[in-house]
Amino acid sequence: MNESLMEKVAQRFIKYAKQFTTSDPESLTYPSTHRQTVFMEKLVEELKDIGCVEVEMDKYSYVTATIRANGVENAPVVGFVAHVDTSPDFSGEYVQPQIVEKYDGNPIVFKNGVTIDPKDFPEILNYKGQDIITADGTTLLGADDKAGVAEIVTAAGILLKSKDIKHGKIRLGFTPDEEIGKGTDHFDVKNLVPILPTRLMAAKLVNSNLKTSMQPGQK
Repeated sequence: MNESLMEKVAQRFIKYAKQFTTSDPESLTYPSTHRQTVFMEKLVEELKDIGCVEVEMDKYSYVTATIRANGVENAPVVGFVAHVDTSPDFSGEYVQPQIVEKYDGNPIVFKNGVTIDPKDFPEILNYKGQDIITADGTTLLGADDKAGVAEIVTAAGILLKSKDIKHGKIRLGFTPDEEIGKGTDHFDVKNLVPILPTRLMAAKLVNSNLKTSMQPGQK
């Protein structure tokens, strides 16, 4: 990924991360918090601005959009999905992302004393020499899954501008309440991507498994 593209993804992610979208396992509404709907409304306008068509938000705040085929009209439809809520296990409000440039492999110490130490999180050493985005130690960052949202929207913008990258029809989907195990409760898979009967059975099984495995406290 070239530097300008990486910067574009990072800036979009930081913009998303600053928006409060935490879900609420105690709520009886769907989505569980209105703030997720507010985020989705902004996302609808952004998807329209970059050139997506069939951009819709339903009554449950699921957002879907289409990238038209570009020279491969007979190819199977491909779908990309990400969720916009963040975990209620820790604060997702007033998130202040920061960039650690050219990470040197040492512990990252935040102003409140919270530390990301490679002794506890050795995986971070895989990114030595690269820029790392973190929160400031007082909140979640929300990379799960706003990084996914940022990647999908950025990729969509590239495909919509390019005449050289040939592809079939692409559908985008963005869901609320995944972090509390309810992300697929009202998700219409067939509306996102047409599915053959055998694949539809598999999709329903996946949805059922997700509802079971993603209950709060099991992630």
